[in-house]
Amino acid sequence: MLYAVIMAGGSGTRLWPESRSQQPKQLLKIQGERTMLQQAVDRLGGLVPPERILIATTESLAGRAHEQVSQLPREAILAEPCPRNTAPCIGLAAIRILREDSEGTMAVLPADQVIEPGDRFREGLRLAERLVEQDPQRLITFGIRPTYASQSFGYIEAGGRLEALETAPGTGGVHHVARFHEKPDGETAAKYLAAGNFLWNAGIFVWKARTVMEALARYEPALHAHLMAIAAAADRADFHDVLHREFAAIDKISIDYAVMERASKVVVIEAPFDWDDVGSWRALERLRRPDTNGNVLDAARSIEIATTGTIARCGDPNHAVVLVGVKDLVVVVTPDATLVADKNSEESIRQVIEQLKARGWTEYL
Repeated sequence: MLYAVIMAGGSGTRLWPESRSQQPKQLLKIQGERTMLQQAVDRLGGLVPPERILIATTESLAGRAHEQVSQLPREAILAEPCPRNTAPCIGLAAIRILREDSEGTMAVLPADQVIEPGDRFREGLRLAERLVEQDPQRLITFGIRPTYASQSFGYIEAGGRLEALETAPGTGGVHHVARFHEKPDGETAAKYLAAGNFLWNAGIFVWKARTVMEALARYEPALHAHLMAIAAAADRADFHDVLHREFAAIDKISIDYAVMERASKVVVIEAPFDWDDVGSWRALERLRRPDTNGNVLDAARSIEIATTGTIARCGDPNHAVVLVGVKDLVVVVTPDATLVADKNSEESIRQVIEQLKARGWTEYL
């Protein structure tokens, strides 16, 4: 059976000041009338039933996450004691699934992505599930056809085509993965774009739960040992203490480093859907059509005069945002903090968080 694991524990620091530690971007309405987490659950409708959906998040966000997806049972919330990156998170979800279904297939999906249309997304997951059933040792990932030379995404270098199964409608094909590449500089990104066989790494995966656990045992034995200690305590009275102790002892590591870059049977599906990871405020330029001056004004009341290439966002319907003679800015207004930044310096917003911590202004984090 197919299970879905929605990872919803990130902090979304580049979407400050709306995204905060206790209300990160996956719990916000960035695009549409539903939060990103709610949309992630919605798009699984008809494919994965509520009892086979897990929400992996932090203990501090578990309650808020369940409030947003209350149609799921409380047991659907998989609360991590502390952040340990994606490999431990996925391993924790895998041992939960294996308790219920030793042959379970798991789709791993970040909560902080905009994906449309939903039917194409579900068809892509069905294709991935068929590929895994055909060869249970396969590790499936999804790649996005690049539209520009992005320096913000990791890349997947596609190798030989896999002809073993029909593809989903709109899919660019299924390929063996030749290599994963880190976020490139501008010149390298341009080369990837021109080459034609490089895809953005969407961070979406499908595999057998037991296969990913076997891979963790092979490549990260210490991590696997901690997960096995947690699994062994599942029915014991001291489970909570064991979970906290063993999970905290795991080194932080992503699933890409831990498994994907080392494994041999890795396959990439060129996604049949539109995708955006909403990593920063510049995503609004991709998600919403800029006006004739290149501005994206997401505010109930706004005035722009001699302003170009600027993103402005304000959720207060009674607050007027007025922009005069500026260009290439990001302006985000919240009740207690306002961000004004050069939109080409989006990575520097991480430094804002460090400055807030250094000054002890924790109420803005």
